[in-house]
Amino acid sequence: MKKILLNVLVLSLALQGIVAQNKEIIEISESYISSFVKTKNAKAEFANEESILIEMDKHNPLVELYAPEGKWDLSNNTSISFKVNNIGDTDIALNCHIGDHQWCEGLLLISPGESGRMSVLVKGYKLPEEHTLSLLYKDMRGLPGGYVWHWVPLDAKSVKKIKLSLVNPEEGATFSVSNIMAEGNLSEKSFEQLKENAFPFVDKYGQYMHKEWKGKIESDDDLQTISKIEKNDIEAYPAPANRNKYGGWTKGEKLKATGHFRTEKICGKWWLIDPEGCLFWSHGITGVGKGAATTQVTGRSHYFSELPKKASPRFQFARLTAQGKISTFNYTASNLYLKYGEDWKNISQENAHKRLKSWGMNTFGNWSDTETYILRKTPYAVSVNFPWKKVGGKLKFPNVFHSHYKTNLKKAFLNHKETWNDAYCIGYFVDNELHGWGAIGNHVMLSPASDNAKVELINFLKKKYSEIAQLNSTWGTSFISWEALLNATQKVKGKAASVDLLEFERIMVDLYYKTCNEVIKESAPNKLYLGSRLHNHYYPEDLGHQRWIVPIAAKYCDVISFNRYRFAPNDLQPHDKNIDKPIIIGEFHFGALDRGMLHTGLRSVQNQEQRGKAYYEYIKAALENPYLVGAHWFQYGEQAVTGRGDGENYQIGFLDVCDTPYQETIDACRKIGYQMYEIRFNK
Repeated sequence: MKKILLNVLVLSLALQGIVAQNKEIIEISESYISSFVKTKNAKAEFANEESILIEMDKHNPLVELYAPEGKWDLSNNTSISFKVNNIGDTDIALNCHIGDHQWCEGLLLISPGESGRMSVLVKGYKLPEEHTLSLLYKDMRGLPGGYVWHWVPLDAKSVKKIKLSLVNPEEGATFSVSNIMAEGNLSEKSFEQLKENAFPFVDKYGQYMHKEWKGKIESDDDLQTISKIEKNDIEAYPAPANRNKYGGWTKGEKLKATGHFRTEKICGKWWLIDPEGCLFWSHGITGVGKGAATTQVTGRSHYFSELPKKASPRFQFARLTAQGKISTFNYTASNLYLKYGEDWKNISQENAHKRLKSWGMNTFGNWSDTETYILRKTPYAVSVNFPWKKVGGKLKFPNVFHSHYKTNLKKAFLNHKETWNDAYCIGYFVDNELHGWGAIGNHVMLSPASDNAKVELINFLKKKYSEIAQLNSTWGTSFISWEALLNATQKVKGKAASVDLLEFERIMVDLYYKTCNEVIKESAPNKLYLGSRLHNHYYPEDLGHQRWIVPIAAKYCDVISFNRYRFAPNDLQPHDKNIDKPIIIGEFHFGALDRGMLHTGLRSVQNQEQRGKAYYEYIKAALENPYLVGAHWFQYGEQAVTGRGDGENYQIGFLDVCDTPYQETIDACRKIGYQMYEIRFNK
């Protein structure tokens, strides 16, 4: 019998001198199964000295493996991993969570008879400010050594269990689990020991220097070789059959052609209808043509091995400080220049349209480059944004009562005038992932008397309560006058006040969506208003304030939009049967750590092969969802290994920093994209 934590394997990480430790954290025994394993619609039993045999039913299957000593301390580790052997006769999409943390999650897709290793990252555990990794690396969410940031930190010192379940199961599953390990070691050597070898860690092309992988660029000639390989690949797969110029399905039912995109429900399923009247499902990607790998240099110049000199043509891709030093550098554009020469911009723009068609896609999603999509070769969605005044000066929600809000929105929309009557324009997203639900009314209450929203709040309360005394009686407050309430900036407590402030918040949210709809329809009445890309990733399972936000959005949006960072979107449907509107997914992605990047992004998989499989299954599930009319991957090009402005350095591109396609993802995208209409229509 193996003994817990006694068998320690010491391995060497690619990072200079940092040691990784694999520690066995679960002792497999019959007593462990009986005492520390809990199941729901599943059973687990002792298989042998090394493994647990698990049988799962397809109906809400769950197995929880509890720490024998009550908890595990994973604060010094980067991940947990274990071997999975599929001994059943069905494909498995196995999901694993560390504790109840929604984002410390892994996915493993394996076929019958196959085995694989599940790895789940320990995300978000906060490193102390004095930790060597914190001192060495700034403005990066994933760090050399294996640390990955998340805005919801895991309590890694007290992990009580590991949860196993199936993603979107159509059948049950039988598999074994063995060799459950805690991996990595964030116990640093001294600052000086690491600093001596840590820098630089970014090469000429923006790649991580201290790791090798398939397809890594070593010279300018490699860029030319990769370009030729991709050219041959696209010529072999130019586009799916039975598509018109918009990517609509010519083999399907022909409906009314309006010269614009519209929506229609057919046989219980929502569809987009393209300008020629063909069925259209929006299979797309965001950020097409953008310099995704633009990164900060100021204060971090020692990260980079070879920044261009002023005499270099690559220097044009640098932004400078007032002192003439490089402030930021665009590795995406620099590599495109090295790859395609002086005409790199035109070539890359044309390539974007060819690529999407070849990959089985038909839509430029949010954040895409205007000069690229306005070539009018691929349908696109437009991002409408402007820097509005925040509610309370803090929340990511606009003060819709501000005197200039609607005027400024009109000005912002005027910047997109050339799209208003463009047949290739599907419609408009306005804003993105708004925040503050449930707190908007409270923040208005804290605002000064000069704030337009505060004035409207007082007017709302005056209409509800005839006298200030009546409000005081209901709220349990002692304001001497309405003017005193207007000038008050303290937080009010109590259920009655909360109910009123939430009611006022609903008025603001209603006015927000109403105003966006009016501005779009006044100038572009034939285009779709695609909403604000709501970001409750667990809706409708976790309703919260979406209970009333979604019905308001549905009242004004032609298509409701969600950013849906999950492993499957099959349950993304309105929570209320009275809401019958199509839905589009504005963002999703998966990433892995096997090609030189330091953070996987919001959802993590084992490697590029698993990433491709996850992509296929996600789009397949989306096509089978009767409400979904599209899904857009985030994003086209890779982020910089040293991070964008907010530190995101995720492995989420269809193309890496050198403009090289991730072929495993491309192959999966083609596999589903070339058959998507048959799946959507027939399922």
